[in-house]
Amino acid sequence: MCRAVKRLVLTSIILVTRNGLDYTKSCVESIRRHTAAGSYELILVDNGSEDGTADWARAEPDILLIANHGNAGFPKGCNQGASAASGELLLLLNNDTLVTPDWLDGLKRSLLSDPSIGAVGPVTNSAYYYTQIPSHYSTIEELDRFSESVRRSAGSHPMEERLKLIGFCMLLRREAYEKAGGMDERFGIGNYEDDDLSLRLKLLGYKLMLCRDTFIHHYGSVSFRADSAMYLQLFARNNQLFREKWGFASSEALIIHSDMLGLLDREVSAAGGGSGSPRFLNIGCGCGATLLSLRHRFPGALLYGVEKNGQAAKVAEAAGIRVFGSEDPEQWGLETGSLDGILIGDAHICGTPEAMRKLKRLLKPAGWLIGTFLNRHYYPFMLRYLQPDNDDAQQQSAYLYSIEQVRKLYADAGFAAVSTLLIDDGKDGRPGSDISAEDFSLLERMANGKHPVKGRLTSGSIITLGISDKPELTQAPVTELESEEFTAVAAVAEELPLPLPPVAEAVQVVPEQPLKEQNDVVFSGERLVVNRQVKERYADVYEEHLYRYELACRYVRGLKVLDAACGAGYGSALLKHAGASEVTGIDIDAVSARLAERDYGGEGIRFETGDVLKLPFAGESFDAVISFETIEHVSEGAAWIRESARVLKPGGLFIVSTPNRSVTNPPLYYEEQPFNEYHRFEYRTSELVGELLACYDIEEMFGQNPVDDSRLLSMNWMREKVGLPLGRAEERLLRAEGHEPLPLARFKSCDPMYVIAVCRKKRT
Repeated sequence: MCRAVKRLVLTSIILVTRNGLDYTKSCVESIRRHTAAGSYELILVDNGSEDGTADWARAEPDILLIANHGNAGFPKGCNQGASAASGELLLLLNNDTLVTPDWLDGLKRSLLSDPSIGAVGPVTNSAYYYTQIPSHYSTIEELDRFSESVRRSAGSHPMEERLKLIGFCMLLRREAYEKAGGMDERFGIGNYEDDDLSLRLKLLGYKLMLCRDTFIHHYGSVSFRADSAMYLQLFARNNQLFREKWGFASSEALIIHSDMLGLLDREVSAAGGGSGSPRFLNIGCGCGATLLSLRHRFPGALLYGVEKNGQAAKVAEAAGIRVFGSEDPEQWGLETGSLDGILIGDAHICGTPEAMRKLKRLLKPAGWLIGTFLNRHYYPFMLRYLQPDNDDAQQQSAYLYSIEQVRKLYADAGFAAVSTLLIDDGKDGRPGSDISAEDFSLLERMANGKHPVKGRLTSGSIITLGISDKPELTQAPVTELESEEFTAVAAVAEELPLPLPPVAEAVQVVPEQPLKEQNDVVFSGERLVVNRQVKERYADVYEEHLYRYELACRYVRGLKVLDAACGAGYGSALLKHAGASEVTGIDIDAVSARLAERDYGGEGIRFETGDVLKLPFAGESFDAVISFETIEHVSEGAAWIRESARVLKPGGLFIVSTPNRSVTNPPLYYEEQPFNEYHRFEYRTSELVGELLACYDIEEMFGQNPVDDSRLLSMNWMREKVGLPLGRAEERLLRAEGHEPLPLARFKSCDPMYVIAVCRKKRT
């Protein structure tokens, strides 16, 4: 009796390179280490590298090299690799990645689980379009262990259908790639080619799946960092090319409205999702990305969309969404009381009680309707409205809404309860530099009236959820407008990317235990918040803060800890998880303290409102005080140091961090206002040490983000004047591992951007 032999499916791994040989070597080494021999072939397409990449690849017996004389671009390189490939599966992989145990088998299991799946991709530490997850590792061994924890924690629904996959790592059926015509080489060196390929695959009827059980490390945009100006030009050019080809902007039609979904998640215990096969409608659904995200939350959901752009509607229909071209509910053929929820991306199209009542009739009891409204009191809108030459002022009134108008609209339409979020585009309710403080204050007095709302003037949009009929709410319906119910959040819309971060040789560190995301809290640029916006748009800032708390976690086991200026509260939670016996977080902002208590409070961890210069605690109350990025915000640093010492027991621990003026504001004297408007002053390292020594013995000091003297114009100018060569030998440069704190003793001819001191209260 013959035994069936499982057929080996060969995967052709295609690496397109342009310099970055060290990254390429590390990537290939990880592939060899974690991929079964004989299951893959390795094809390297080199686009005219000048660092010896092609010569290195020629000497490697398991690499098939395709050497281009110049930079043919990522799309063409992928097509060249696919033409030379022997495998039934094609794996497009950036050279600035590190693969992990079982990576390829995991991706193949997902891809081959259903013939309708045309391509899959992994989650990672650094990428856009919501493929990035919180990660915690600092060595290759820790990365491998972390990837295993991701696999175990993926749950019963490890795959999530997406409209597009990110090209840093994409496994495709060869037949799907060829039917789609491969990469569109008009996108040149790169950018938007993966958006374009993804949509062509969708129109062919293939599903694209994000594999939440497979993790790959991605350094991120290494090839573009050498010339960020070129990157931004390419981004703008290809953005326009994509728009001309498809008839819509990727950032608009493919957006996942995490702001609206975040509000839904917050109220989900009240709103529910329906049982069996819930039905959801998205008016202005674009290509259907938000609806697909809803279906991942509620498997088996039936999806409906309204979309006037015919090309976007075709993509949505290919994704299994029934799309209506008319905005008139009577044309949809939906039965009364048949929907569990309605999302409206541009809610002014139904901004009358009559239109809202028509939509409400489609909802089941306890069904919900979420709408996004442009805020009438957003100060740029107000300034435009007040300009004498504005001929569109009357039209503006037709599609701009105040908070009060939105709430009244829902009430008049008969909704039983309403929750509202502001999408704050400012910094903690503050305007940009395009308006004076005096003018902004005048507008604020005009707009706020008797119902002041923080962020009213700096929020571009108002997102509101209404419940159709008497649900069990997590908060009581509000009959009078109160400022604290309007929590500012940040909308996540993918436009021109932020400046590229510096190359990090090591990998990113984020907490081992995933922290609860506060997607209804704004990141102002100062008070860090753990949410999707921060993780995807401000990954470097996120990592800097998490590294500081990771350092503090080494010291606090068994201690009673005060987390001073705790902000959103995530750091307090980390300290408690690290073994602190008790953690008290205190912050001057009452809303932050309340939300911290909501999301991170629990046994042994509590949050209070208070000023660090006047702590509401008796003397010698704590074993440790943690104070990160706080001292530069108070009126007198020495006063805060004395107050921290007052509440510490003798020999108590004080860990403090602050920016280093030598890097952040080198031309300024101590007494001058820093360029960061939120800072009252900034220390140089010696100035911080001098003030700490009045109350503390310093045990250790660390620095983050080393800046070598050779990067300073002043240093190069002085060296040039005395005839010394510019620059510095490569081996002399201090290289940080991401934003990891390094012992201050290692900083030679360089300065840290941030200084961290670990101190003990002097025993008298």
